[in-house]
Amino acid sequence: MYTSTRKNIKMNVNDCIIKGISDEGGLFICNSFEEFEMKEELINYDYKELAKYIFKFFFNTFSEEEIENVVNSAYSKINFKEKIVGMKSLNDISFLELYHGPTMAFKDMALTVLPHLMVKAKEKKDNKKQTLILTATSGDTGGACLSGFYNTDGIKVIVLYPTNGVSLFQESQMHYYTSKNAYAIAVNGNFDDCQSLVKKVFTDKHNFKNLELSSANSINIGRLVPQIVYYFYSYFEMVRNGEIKYKDEVNYVVPTGNFGNILACYIAKKMGLYVGKIVCASNQNKVLNDFFETLVYDKNREFYLTNSPAMDILISSNLERLLYLITDCNAPLIEKLMKDLKEKGKFELPIEYREKLNDFLSYHIENDETVEYIKKCYEDNKYLIDPHTAVAYGSYLNLKEELKGKTCIVSTASPYKFLETVNKVFKIEKEGIDLVEETSKIVNMEIPEILYDIYNKKVEKEVWEKENMEKELLKLIGEIDENC
Repeated sequence: MYTSTRKNIKMNVNDCIIKGISDEGGLFICNSFEEFEMKEELINYDYKELAKYIFKFFFNTFSEEEIENVVNSAYSKINFKEKIVGMKSLNDISFLELYHGPTMAFKDMALTVLPHLMVKAKEKKDNKKQTLILTATSGDTGGACLSGFYNTDGIKVIVLYPTNGVSLFQESQMHYYTSKNAYAIAVNGNFDDCQSLVKKVFTDKHNFKNLELSSANSINIGRLVPQIVYYFYSYFEMVRNGEIKYKDEVNYVVPTGNFGNILACYIAKKMGLYVGKIVCASNQNKVLNDFFETLVYDKNREFYLTNSPAMDILISSNLERLLYLITDCNAPLIEKLMKDLKEKGKFELPIEYREKLNDFLSYHIENDETVEYIKKCYEDNKYLIDPHTAVAYGSYLNLKEELKGKTCIVSTASPYKFLETVNKVFKIEKEGIDLVEETSKIVNMEIPEILYDIYNKKVEKEVWEKENMEKELLKLIGEIDENC
């Protein structure tokens, strides 16, 4: 059974997937991770087999046949043409490449799964209402969400994104996947403005006649669980490749914004995976780094637009789930901390829980350092990384002495998605697809076919002002509700 981080309730996973967020604003969580059977024979499982095994544990209302259909539909050759994930070994470190899906970012690993989970959960509940996916994005979630739910029967999508807080390619990619049932809306604000509005609409009581709301952010448990799989897979792949022995601990360095990806790593450790330290790598918006150092989470600070935009976040929603787990499921305390964050813009974790955070290390990289770490990684290893991965790589280099044994760096996006930044290393005097092709020649890296279509897409965007966005959003939802 599942519960909420802010209220002791019992929910089955079907309802959690459909609702996305609890009525009082809490996040759904399963806390019986220790019951997972960690066995050595998992080393021999391929990615799909491992996903089925882990999904069976979390999605316990689904039959084996239903889980098999979900996994095979999500991780198909249509979505992942060459491979599902990649691993690049460079002596003491390995890179876990999570960008081989349709939108070239790690969000594909879960957002190819979530539509199938949601459709199946609705069938099991005999739920015939239209579902409206309402999601905020700092870049990659938007494209992956619109791609994942593209032409899914009974589901409509609205994605809100900060107009100056995503890369040009990310914006083009989102609009490439829009349709009459899927909207990408730019907001003159930042990601936290978009995310706060999404949460407000979820917790306010709106009487839509033909719609029910759900989310595709990692606040949805159906989005979070698939992210656990690739930590298990990467560990077993390192065992298979002879980089480590089974039961050796591996450190993971995760570029972190909304805290979903890194939380999946922590949950994998709680399930029995042999994880050493988990490094929270932040960019110049270092609210998480400061929290791990001081136990004070304070969003009352300057917000920076950086060259790693998916991490430009001051309210990291999934941290709430971590707090719930390390405080021994203390829902009243979590409710108080989240109330403090909403009303005061900050909260302080009681000192008695500091030791429970010992699994984590943290570091942050300044914006002007990011390109230097892209350059250093390429010069030292002839391996090209994107700005978010560069934040993780830089954090690893600065914490190297504190990390014992093997370290795996989570590579969250293709460098092709952020060529404006990556090109500061090469200084190629070309733009658009010409820049892609020239970069490909230099680094000997294959160009995904979808890039050509996206670069040729003309973006005609609708922009909402921050002060009017709630009114505009409710108006749009109302129109969708009437036309269902």
